[in-house]
Order: sequence, then structure tokens, then C-alpha cells
Amino acid sequence: MELALELVVVTPEGEALLEVVEQVVLPGEAGEFGVLESHERLLTPLVPGPMQIQSSGASRWAAISGGFAEVDGSRVVVLVDACSLAGEIDPKVVEAQRSAAETALAELEDGEQSEAERARLAALIVRAEVELDVASR
Repeated sequence: MELALELVVVTPEGEALLEVVEQVVLPGEAGEFGVLESHERLLTPLVPGPMQIQSSGASRWAAISGGFAEVDGSRVVVLVDACSLAGEIDPKVVEAQRSAAETALAELEDGEQSEAERARLAALIVRAEVELDVASR
């Protein structure tokens, strides 16, 4: 008998994914962790990384940003700023975005006002690297 777990991924734009899966593997602060039906209740922070979705004996991948996961026995709610399914990622576009962010980061002047921009660009680079990793799986 297959186990069933409802997976809901929510971004600021709305519901990015809603489906019944067998298992989901998420990138937690302490490392990757898997969730199956009947998992103990849990609220945990997530880091940017690949999310593995297993259903019908096959795995699919998505790139997620940092956020939180709320787990109960029958449902996982993933709250993140961004979620891109592997099939939706265009590696050429992502590579161009990463390159532009790296160039802009290298050209930033030192100073208090540039720290927020430095953090934003660094986050863009991390997201691009995660998306490229997921697209190659």
C-alpha cells in the first residue's frame, strides 16, 4: 500500500504546488530530511536547496529558496519565497542571471548602503546555483 502525503508549496505569489506524494525530501538548516505519511509534527526552517518529490516510484526535483516547513501526519506545507520545478528552469537564462549578479557584486563599492544590495545579489547567486543544480538532475 502506498503512503499518501499532501504537499503544499506556497510562495508570495500564491500556491506553487499542491499534490499528493509518497515522500518529500527538504533542505533543512541541519541537513536534508525526508517526510513520509505519519511523520511527527514539526516546524523547521529551510535553506535554499533542492526539494525531492517522490510519487508513483519516481522522483521529481524543484529548487526552493529558504523558508519554513510545517509538517503533520498527513500534510507538509512549505512556505518559501521561490519554487521552480526542474522542467521549468532554463539553464541558459539562469546562467546569464548568475553571471550578471556576479558581475554586479564584483563592481559594488564598499559602504553601508551597498550591504543590502550585496546581500540581495549574493541571494540571487545562491538561487541560480540551486536552480542549475536542480535543472541538471
